[in-house]
Amino acid sequence: MKEADSNLEEGNNIKTAVDVAIFNDKEEVLLGRRLAKAGFATWGFPGGHLRTGEKIMDGASRELSEELGKEAKIKIGNNILSVRENSIEPNFIHHVTIIIQGKYLGGNIKINEPDSCDKWSWFKLNSLPDKLFSGVKETLENYSQQKTTIVTDWR
Repeated sequence: MKEADSNLEEGNNIKTAVDVAIFNDKEEVLLGRRLAKAGFATWGFPGGHLRTGEKIMDGASRELSEELGKEAKIKIGNNILSVRENSIEPNFIHHVTIIIQGKYLGGNIKINEPDSCDKWSWFKLNSLPDKLFSGVKETLENYSQQKTTIVTDWR
């Protein structure tokens, strides 16, 4: 039996998350301007960390309700657009994020976590803001090309 690499500690300090790329009937995508230290002032999808024992779809529903409010009606699909891995400043924590597709059905979108996001806006895919969070551009390219890939942004 081969010995495990003593430099690798399985699962320690890895965060798992789910983001939802939400599209409306005009083929626009919903992005929020981040206020978190990691990716400050970049535009990203709603989502966040999964809790221990939480299923991906349950975590996605919880995060959307927490971030956008209960009035926003989003149909969460089971299409995975990408899996993002990153470790960005200032904390350099290894993250693995599953990015799934969602469909906006209506309702008021609110800024429910003003310490994390100060604005939600709809963008046409050919007119995105300049400062995008890790993996957003690649994920939207996947959506346009109807494919799924792993996107990485190690710094």
